[in-house]
Amino acid sequence: MSGRILVLDDEEDYAEMLRDLLLDHNYRVDMATRPERAINQLEEIPYDLVISDYKMPVMDGADFLKRARELYPNLPFILVSGLMNTPELVKVANMSVTLVMEKPLDTTAFLDYVGRFSEPMTEEEKAEFTTGGGEGDSQLIVSYPDEPRYFSATCASSKRFMLDLWSVCKTGSLAVIQEPLGGEAELSVKDVSFWLGNSDKPVRVLDWAALKGGTVADLLQGLVDDEESSNVALVRCPEDLPIEKVTDRMTDLETVARRAGSLLVIVCGGDLSEASFAQVTSGKGVTLPSFETRSTDVAQYARRFARIAAGQRGKEKATAFTPEAAYAILAYEWSRNYRQLNEVITAAVEASENESITLESLKLDNAPEAEPSLRMERLLRKAQSAYLKQALEAFNGNASALAKEIQPSASVYSERDLAHLPLIKPDLASL
Repeated sequence: MSGRILVLDDEEDYAEMLRDLLLDHNYRVDMATRPERAINQLEEIPYDLVISDYKMPVMDGADFLKRARELYPNLPFILVSGLMNTPELVKVANMSVTLVMEKPLDTTAFLDYVGRFSEPMTEEEKAEFTTGGGEGDSQLIVSYPDEPRYFSATCASSKRFMLDLWSVCKTGSLAVIQEPLGGEAELSVKDVSFWLGNSDKPVRVLDWAALKGGTVADLLQGLVDDEESSNVALVRCPEDLPIEKVTDRMTDLETVARRAGSLLVIVCGGDLSEASFAQVTSGKGVTLPSFETRSTDVAQYARRFARIAAGQRGKEKATAFTPEAAYAILAYEWSRNYRQLNEVITAAVEASENESITLESLKLDNAPEAEPSLRMERLLRKAQSAYLKQALEAFNGNASALAKEIQPSASVYSERDLAHLPLIKPDLASL
């Protein structure tokens, strides 16, 4: 699987030039123009390689390298700069810089070095971004501006969520996300902020209590006036806040946000169906799907958490999973979704003796186990059950009507029957 590269340069034009050069050669690339923002990205995204300028204000390349080394002792790091004097070269050499290259770059040599540390995307991976796939039979045409860098959207339900969220945000001033317990809505908002032209500027996270009276206008205008912050703000509601409290204020909040030239994204809990939530929020609400329908996203996040935790602890072998552990992660019911998966994987890496993550190191209550020959069938059953449960909404909870559509081999009269339905396409289990 292809890796990811972080490019840092305070000169935006030069950073964009490096990014475009690497993109042209099929590398996944993120760009930052401030070292402190690049540090934030390093804390959340596992990179194969960092390419950084040396001469920067506030925090130069050496200081940034030092901070990066505190997070990842073995992360490959290329410094790109004009002429560096001997003391500067000695300084970065003592900090274990991987390579120093002078401007103007020899692009052939540069790309050769990059290829030693990161894998470019395959044609299949490039095609996966332009056309949907993954779980579900429908094909989605991806129409958001760029591949999400924070939020994982590798399956049909998460792609659809990001498409719906982007559709609301790109032309409006307010959006509402219904988030399952422990969900990662904040990551999706970071990607939206980037797509709206905020580059790597941080998204301000506010509490619902902050949106009181006339202070809202001043608050949002302050975000717009702050050149170091995104003009997108995320507001988190208390878990027990009734949706009516949100919908009652939507019109006023949208008006204030529009006047300030900002986007306000409200994140709340709830258990309404996607259609019902969109209806009560007048089309401005989207529902973040739980991990129940997102097995490929679970796999990607698990790999991300393992790489981050292992890189920060110098346990490079702890990025892999035994077959038993991988099956358990995919088959487990993650009741607290993203946060629970992060906690479990990070703890497993911490407990690891620099070896592959095992089923035992995951320490999951009632961890799913199965013989190798049965794992595919059971994962397919789980995915089918989750898909049918979601599809039932389109038939107003009428399981018999849904059954007529899918024409299963067994009789179906209730949602329980759907959950225990044999595989509709049993031949897939033998793949």
